[in-house]
Amino acid sequence: MRVQRIHPQSIPQKIQAIGTDSMGKKIMNKKAQMLSFEISGLSFEAVHILKQEALSAGGDCATPKETITHKGEHIALLIATRAQLEKIIAKLSMQPFGLKALKNILQQHLKTHSIAPSIMAIINATPDSFYEYSRVEGKNALKRIDTLLEKEVDIIDIGAASSRPGSELIESNEEIARLKPIAEYIATHKLYEKVCFSIDTYNPQTADYALSNGFKMINDVSGFSNGQMIQVAAQYNARVVLMHTKGIPKTMQSLTHNYTHLFNDIDCFFEHKIALLNDAGITDIILDVGFGFAKDTLQNLALIKDLAHFLHFGFPLLIGASRKNTIGEITGRDTQNRLSGTLALHLFALQNGASILRTHDEDEHIDMLKIYKAMQ
Repeated sequence: MRVQRIHPQSIPQKIQAIGTDSMGKKIMNKKAQMLSFEISGLSFEAVHILKQEALSAGGDCATPKETITHKGEHIALLIATRAQLEKIIAKLSMQPFGLKALKNILQQHLKTHSIAPSIMAIINATPDSFYEYSRVEGKNALKRIDTLLEKEVDIIDIGAASSRPGSELIESNEEIARLKPIAEYIATHKLYEKVCFSIDTYNPQTADYALSNGFKMINDVSGFSNGQMIQVAAQYNARVVLMHTKGIPKTMQSLTHNYTHLFNDIDCFFEHKIALLNDAGITDIILDVGFGFAKDTLQNLALIKDLAHFLHFGFPLLIGASRKNTIGEITGRDTQNRLSGTLALHLFALQNGASILRTHDEDEHIDMLKIYKAMQ
């Protein structure tokens, strides 16, 4: 006899390897995928029904011990395989006390996405970006582009204004002046035919200038707070990165505790902004939870750990934790020595639902992606 323990993520490959028929593979894969949810705001009656339905389907639902006497916090932890959750959802559709609404929410979380992970490389055409070695200007910026093209990264994100915590906003004319030789180089050599260029800006005029020179994506660190940015994106049919943040770079870290519930607040932000983008005809959207933007270390780590929550929107997720302060707070290392911490956080992000990694260090991330893909 031989017994080998295997990782749950290996089950689909093992099922395929032993030659299970197609219907069997579908059923077994659903049983192998475990899902869990923290649910708050339900009535005590709804919590009791949810627990009963979870148990009847073979799952479970943890509640505070006071719940049985209708006291304490209105909260439940639902734990089930994908197959069990489908059964629970079907039962909830026939239940009162707001459980039909819960059914609709849980159904969104059953959406599956298969997106090949990719690298967004950074070019900072600024004199004051937080990572000194990412700053390139003039001919050095053009050389950096050529180098990245040789490495076949998926997206090149170019910014001409720093958005580090505490930084001042700058006018678009200053941004455009820094960006001009880069944009002209891209347009003249039609480099936009080789890779997707993203403009990292909060100024609509800067975005308009970049898109007119072949850029295809807007990465707006203000979360499209300026309605004109949406108009620019729609005009060029651009792909957009919708990032969650609060305030402006100079003040955002003072707002880290200004949340009612971190995940729910970000959900509401995304729902509102996605609706505005969709109304303008923009559907090619990437979501960024805004690691380090108006969030402290514990909030940043929570977002990485439970990143899969945001897959229910149905859009790719981008994470940009590269060399940021959270890594320094955990490791005690300065900015130039945070590569290993960055790789660790980004690997967790991939495992938890991210499909785009924004990084200063493309070589090491390309290697990491090769290992990650091999493990899949």
